[in-house]
Amino acid sequence: MRKIISAIAIILGLVALVVGIGQRTIWAPPETLTASFSQPPAAAPVTLIQSGVGTVSGQPSVITIKGEGKFSASMVRSSDAEAWVGKAAHTNVTGVDVTNKVLEATAVTGEDNVPNPVGGDIFEATEKADKTMTYHWTNPDDGSWTLLVAADGKAAAPTDITVTWPGDTATPLSMPLIIIGALLIAGGLAGAVFRPKPRGGSGGGRRAAARESEAATGTLPQVQDPEDPKGTSTAQKVVATLGVLAMVVLPSTPALASATPSPKEGVNKEEQVYPVVMQGQLERILEAISKSVATADKSKDAKDLDERTAGALKILRTENYGLRNDGVKVDPVPAVNTSVIRSAAVPTQSTASFPRSIMVVTAKDSEASTIPMAMTLTQSGPREDYKLVFATPMLPGSTFPGIAVGDTAVKMATGDAEGLTMTPKDALTRLASVMDDEKSKYADEFSKSAFLTLNAKGQNELVKANKNANITFKRTVNDKQTTVLAVPGGGVLVSGHITSETTAKPKETGGTIGLDEITAKITGAKETKKGISITYGEPVLLYIPAADSKDKVSVVAAEVVTRRASLLK
Repeated sequence: MRKIISAIAIILGLVALVVGIGQRTIWAPPETLTASFSQPPAAAPVTLIQSGVGTVSGQPSVITIKGEGKFSASMVRSSDAEAWVGKAAHTNVTGVDVTNKVLEATAVTGEDNVPNPVGGDIFEATEKADKTMTYHWTNPDDGSWTLLVAADGKAAAPTDITVTWPGDTATPLSMPLIIIGALLIAGGLAGAVFRPKPRGGSGGGRRAAARESEAATGTLPQVQDPEDPKGTSTAQKVVATLGVLAMVVLPSTPALASATPSPKEGVNKEEQVYPVVMQGQLERILEAISKSVATADKSKDAKDLDERTAGALKILRTENYGLRNDGVKVDPVPAVNTSVIRSAAVPTQSTASFPRSIMVVTAKDSEASTIPMAMTLTQSGPREDYKLVFATPMLPGSTFPGIAVGDTAVKMATGDAEGLTMTPKDALTRLASVMDDEKSKYADEFSKSAFLTLNAKGQNELVKANKNANITFKRTVNDKQTTVLAVPGGGVLVSGHITSETTAKPKETGGTIGLDEITAKITGAKETKKGISITYGEPVLLYIPAADSKDKVSVVAAEVVTRRASLLK
């Protein structure tokens, strides 16, 4: 009976060992798993890969994209990706079916071409590839992100996509089976090898029978080891030794730690908002604008302004180039230098429908003596790049709110925004009135400014120097060129363009007005009997405080640019 039990223990032990070892070798789960499309999606100019593909079963994945030629992959906020794609046909890869190892996707029909996305301002970053790209997903910031894949916008975007992620290689039963198997084998061997010896002497058949009966129960004899004062049996040592050997020969493979489940959507009741561009994005955009405008300033060719300027700024620079190309000695417009970003008012996406605008203050260096420049950038649509629509040096003593990219208080606003000491539209109109006449009823609503003081002084001197002429000043605001951003503290920044027209006419019939060198060069005449009209561009940046503030509206940046002159008929 003892031998049968020992044999059964050994057999069971061998089975347990084989199964335990097999779970770590021939039956071990795969270290990586791969998913792909069950069938190729329809051809489309864009493939969108959502962030759900970047993490599978709580583990980061590796995305392999293959195409027939060159293509690009651009990281962009998901809402912007939708805006950029618009009505174009596209494949939307939304996730991974882990059970069937298949990519989940939908095909959307629509327009069969899009612009080439490479270099687009709306994208946080773009990677280029030739035939193959291996992409490790990393979100640049909080929020939902999308990888936009395209060839050149006309050819079909790559859809040969595989996603690989770590498999669950944990075998929790393997080590217990190996240990149990080792113990069973050791116990079986011990039962077969060690058995009690019959005792000699008296006692007759009864004692012998009793001893045989004890042996039949399978009780192991307890033999004292002379070197083991505690009496540990040899069999116990054998079992322990075999167990240790089993663990040494087949060391445990650490299981992959299970990932912490991601929080469910909607748990955070507070709305999360994100800036329309990130710091690195803004730096890249400003550098591109600076280089483009510098090229135009050097060539004095208005066509070079098309790429990165728009609106009134483009008009002012175009007219300045024209005058200087004609030999008129007017000052060049200030250069745009974006080497150092001193402040950046970047609105959040929740309020920034297109067109979008950003205001920044930049300078060539960080020296206190360097005059910084206030700029407004506008993006007319998701597929368009930001263009410079306002760039004016800040005035001495003026301040621009110190704002960092990501400040959620910055939001897009309109010309009729409320909750201020006055609306942005009214502020520009009243400023124009004050500049026309320093005694305007609105004069006390604006902080004292060197710009306003010098403007009034210059106009007064012009009137005194021309006593025989009627000189008038008339300013109008171009409402379409006004940009408003709400900033921390409840106030707003307003960039706008004012057109100033100075008209001079002789007081008496037959009188003559002499023209200065610049005006004479522009008009081709040295004097006029009917009069002259000179037009200037006056870009201005205002800060309007919140309604409960005791502060006045202040002029932050301003300049005067000569545009044209014409003789009256």
